[in-house]
Amino acid sequence: MRKLNILTRKNMTANRICLENVVLLIVLQTLGGLTEALIWRAEQGISYYSNYVSISPIRFSVPADRGEAVWRFRASKSPNSCDVKTVSIFLQYGSLPVVNPLNEKFPEKFYLGRSHLVHLNVSSNNVSASHTQLFPQPGDWYALAFIPESNDQITQKGLTVSCKYKFSASLEMKELPPYDHLNINQVSDLKLTGPLGHGVWVGFKVPATALTVQLDATVTNCSLDSCYLQLANLDDETGQLMITNCSNANKRNCSLNLSSPLLGFKHFVHLQLLSGNASVEVNFTAEECSEAKEPADNSTFYCELQPSLDRFQKPGDFSTNFVRLYNDTVQQNEFLLSNTSTTVVPFSVERMTDIGGTLGVKVSFKKSDVAEDQNVRVCGQVKVNRLPLLTDDLDLCANVTNSLRVNSSSEGEDGIVSSNVYVPYPEEGMWQLALRLECYNATNSSSAIVECVNGTQNVTVAVNIDSCVDGECNGQGECREYIRSSDFIVFSSCVCTAGWRGYGCTDGREAYSGSSQLTEVLLLTISNLFFMPAIFVALHRRYYIEAMVYFYNMFFSTFYHACDGDRIDKYVYCMTKYSVLATGDFLASTCSLWVTLIAMAQIPIDFSSAIQMAGPLALIMGVLLDRHSLWVIAVPTGVGLLLVIVSWTKRCCSNKRCFPDKRRYLWMLPGVLFAVAGAVMFAFFETAKNYKYIHSAWHVCLSLCIIFLLPPRRKEKVVMSVNFDDTESTEGLVLGPNNYTRRMNFEL
Repeated sequence: MRKLNILTRKNMTANRICLENVVLLIVLQTLGGLTEALIWRAEQGISYYSNYVSISPIRFSVPADRGEAVWRFRASKSPNSCDVKTVSIFLQYGSLPVVNPLNEKFPEKFYLGRSHLVHLNVSSNNVSASHTQLFPQPGDWYALAFIPESNDQITQKGLTVSCKYKFSASLEMKELPPYDHLNINQVSDLKLTGPLGHGVWVGFKVPATALTVQLDATVTNCSLDSCYLQLANLDDETGQLMITNCSNANKRNCSLNLSSPLLGFKHFVHLQLLSGNASVEVNFTAEECSEAKEPADNSTFYCELQPSLDRFQKPGDFSTNFVRLYNDTVQQNEFLLSNTSTTVVPFSVERMTDIGGTLGVKVSFKKSDVAEDQNVRVCGQVKVNRLPLLTDDLDLCANVTNSLRVNSSSEGEDGIVSSNVYVPYPEEGMWQLALRLECYNATNSSSAIVECVNGTQNVTVAVNIDSCVDGECNGQGECREYIRSSDFIVFSSCVCTAGWRGYGCTDGREAYSGSSQLTEVLLLTISNLFFMPAIFVALHRRYYIEAMVYFYNMFFSTFYHACDGDRIDKYVYCMTKYSVLATGDFLASTCSLWVTLIAMAQIPIDFSSAIQMAGPLALIMGVLLDRHSLWVIAVPTGVGLLLVIVSWTKRCCSNKRCFPDKRRYLWMLPGVLFAVAGAVMFAFFETAKNYKYIHSAWHVCLSLCIIFLLPPRRKEKVVMSVNFDDTESTEGLVLGPNNYTRRMNFEL
């Protein structure tokens, strides 16, 4: 400080940049308060991204009055032999982040602007990433994670290494630095010293209806000729620390203007002297929007604040209408707009019940209400927790995604023109709809704004929270609701069909054609008709139980694939519940495998019936437990092959010759090749794109192999015993019952 006092003014200017950097470091150091809370969240699994359902969300609750919040994220993989993947993590205040890693098209008139949206990438090799937020907004913060890759490979569960990816998160919160609280329109006197004095923090709460906020700092009692003042504040839109320098030697006043500030939240400003010691008088003022405000003499427009809309909750999730309630009666939201004012309509989006849906805002009016020689345009914008800067040159009709434009010269339905905007997963807080009326001459092409003949225009405003897009998915998918993680995060999402993608199933760049969908359903169903030869062969060779199982397999596989698949409703037929068809299909496939192997073993009929019955009784439990498990196929295959080997070996030893004979082995060879080819295709080559071809080929291979693997016609020994146990006859008494027992053995 002693050296600074003897610097000339010229040298002081040259060194001011260095001082500013020093002061910035001091500002950041003053925020490093004591840790008040440390929250750890357990690991949870993450998936490859296919649609919004793939996300893994976590919710953090940040209390009020925290100086700093530090989120740390870590991703891991198991086992370690798995590939390292990049995991995308998004952090958002107030609601679920809207993500689009596949660059899909959103529906028209969607507003995607978010506040405090942070994107981080971490590797799945236990490398962590962090984000620090100064003066975090109190409330809920949401983090979600996913692997930004698509994986359309279809593999048999348990056949290959199953790679699992997880991520964990923690939140460290630190206390506020000491600060002086400012009241609106009240001057506070602060004592400041040079850069080594660390400056002073001041805090003030922005009024709930503030349009702008101004902080004025006046330097008094400076110990030098010039005391340079620096202000540092957090930009509430970017989250960055902003520096304002008042370095003019003749300027003792320093002002900080906040346009459209966050309403109802605390703002903090750091005041620091770059040189000398001084007193600083600080005052903050706010320009507010209120019902009683009249236009200033030099202003064309003024702000007219409407009462907040009421909530009308309908049955079900995400079914809220924002209306006006009069005597317990729901009324339409009608407002009388003037061309000399901006009308602001507030409504509240709540944290649990609303943020998982879609906010819809619609503005409309009747063309018949407009004067004949004029065109009327109503423009509006929606914002959350802030008001637009209502200046004379404010263009609410600017081509931005959060704006609405209704023009009387447009074509309308039933004489009503309208415009709407949608906000997916809206942030919690107080939303503001600002509306302005403009009139133009209809007799010429001039774009100059003129006085409205009628002076006012009646408009209708509809505001609602709904799932997906007005509860629908463009007719190309199904709108569903999901509950994720232990935080019970509820959200709606479209599950698109037939290759359609996007938030509302409006991206048809990869949509399947009708012929492609028809080809898929025909291939997957008609390919099951290849079971018919196997059924006829089984009947001809008197394998009646086997024939019944093959028919059961053909039936359920056909109708399961008619019901299953990524197709529109036109190409889907479900004769009963999907779960019933799926269980029947998987059970029939494994039972077909089981009874074929039992038939090949040629076990004596006294035991084969019991063994055949034991298989389905055990398999139904496995199918219900996890029908995709490898064990559902591996266990009956292994046990069946073991029975075949034991039975054939026993016959070889008993007959002193190979069983079956060589011709039978040659006959079975095509069946083995069909079975191996089908298994390889099913296990290693199926993808989402070639599923209809590979899986149909699997049906063909499975059914054809039965023809070659079933043994020849069954040879049965029928034993007929005629027992005469008549103790009353003379022959029975003399010769005894055993001598009257005759056994006849013959083969069919």
